[in-house]
Amino acid sequence: MKEKNRKAIILYLVLVLGYSYLFGVLELIFKNGVFYDFLGKSFTFVPVITALVLNKKVEKNTGGRMSLKVWKNPKALAASAFAPGILIAMGAVLYFLVFPNEYSGVFAMGNLFEGRENTAISNPFMFVLICILISAVFFPIHLLELGEEVGWRGYLLWKQKDIYGEPKAVIINGIEWGIAHLPLIYFGFNYSLDNPGAPWTNMLLMMLSCVVIGILFSYVTLKTGNCVYAAIMHGATNIIGELPVYCSKSQQSGLLGPNPGGLLAMSFLFIAAAVLFILMLRTKHRQRRTKISH
Repeated sequence: MKEKNRKAIILYLVLVLGYSYLFGVLELIFKNGVFYDFLGKSFTFVPVITALVLNKKVEKNTGGRMSLKVWKNPKALAASAFAPGILIAMGAVLYFLVFPNEYSGVFAMGNLFEGRENTAISNPFMFVLICILISAVFFPIHLLELGEEVGWRGYLLWKQKDIYGEPKAVIINGIEWGIAHLPLIYFGFNYSLDNPGAPWTNMLLMMLSCVVIGILFSYVTLKTGNCVYAAIMHGATNIIGELPVYCSKSQQSGLLGPNPGGLLAMSFLFIAAAVLFILMLRTKHRQRRTKISH
């Protein structure tokens, strides 16, 4: 079984990473923006297509770790929907407290939605609550993120777990997920290319972000047996994670923040991920002691 899983892991990574880096190399050669744009638009769908093809054609198995009946576990649903928004909002607030001159007091809707005017933030606390709520309930984006989550967490993670155990599998999964993003980050996705040391510093931060956030996504998937909760968490992260920069004067995603890819703005995500990872390590230790005692 482990040998079969190893082959499946290798095939998945060759196809998904190969696709990402092929378009990255083509963009590097032609420098016309076409390959970068196409990779950005298709990035979410390649993992699920790859997983479905491998699951059906290679393994001759149509099963999966996915169920849309998320209401059956209301605690997991609530945590998946609201935890990312709360943690990211706290990180953004911390960033603006440390760098108060970066806070504009205005939500630059004109930069986010073409053709709309900017809006003054008269009540920051209420604005944050609204952002958290929107990120929690905007299910069309949550469902869109099933593309990545079915592949990385619903398919790949379980095979890695069988080989490496939960803690190691979660870290490896996050690293590989980060590697898949690097061609996009190199060309300016998620981070400003004006950052010191860009694009290399941006790429390093993206790797760290994927490991940190990947722990959260992997934990909820492993505990519920359902990657749809990770998709909800992923969607909520993407929605609210893009908003802090539109409240800044620079309007740029820096190495420290205000978006959660920055080191300072990532602080509370990192703490949450560390706590969950420690819980996984303790669970593994207890299971090992139980086996020895028997």
